[in-house]
Amino acid sequence: MMSNLFKSLWKFFWNNKQQNTTDITLQDYENELLQGTKSIIEGKTTHEVAYEKAWDARRFEIDNYWKRATYFWAFQIAAFAAYAAIINSEAYNSDPKKNPQILFIVICIGFITALAWALNNIGSKFWQRHWEKHIDMLEDKVTGPLYKIVYMHKTDATFSVSKINEIISRFFTVIWVVLAAKYVADNIYFTGTWRSIAWIEISSLIISIYFTGAMFMGYGRGHFGAADFSFKKRKVFK
Repeated sequence: MMSNLFKSLWKFFWNNKQQNTTDITLQDYENELLQGTKSIIEGKTTHEVAYEKAWDARRFEIDNYWKRATYFWAFQIAAFAAYAAIINSEAYNSDPKKNPQILFIVICIGFITALAWALNNIGSKFWQRHWEKHIDMLEDKVTGPLYKIVYMHKTDATFSVSKINEIISRFFTVIWVVLAAKYVADNIYFTGTWRSIAWIEISSLIISIYFTGAMFMGYGRGHFGAADFSFKKRKVFK
């Protein structure tokens, strides 16, 4: 029982699944999607259907990107509000401070959610680019190179809304690290006794490191691997 628990915890933290993909050539792509064979959908070719699906998937990814951004913004606002409330409270400013560990827990929550936001941005952008590359490949025989022709106004460079959002999420991640360092400098003292060890802070730090590792190296990583699976049919009547 305990061994299975440790295996599950380790698998959550570290996932060594191998990618199972093969390179395809431009000719392979053309054979798969650009031949224009008839589809069963409204008499359209598979090429036309694939083009429409790529646009629909891109819109879906962009919509979800900003919905997730709102979700993580709410976490950050709540964490900063809690941080401000604690450092301005009578309990925290009393001598000695009462339960300052709560502040460190809030910092850990702020850090983990900011890091998750930054990694979600990277993952969402990956899938957005994925569908944009399909549109680049598919559009010529449907609408012409409409998406590839870009209007440049005064400059060849512009600003990326999604990349700026990524920068903000990474900025918040760094800010929480700085606040954690400030907390350690202000509140952690070791006098040589077991009672002086900051057990709650150490535990919170270990948990944060564990979940950070899970996002980078374990459960949070996507893998394009082959997998065996099966379906089962549920019964309607007993």
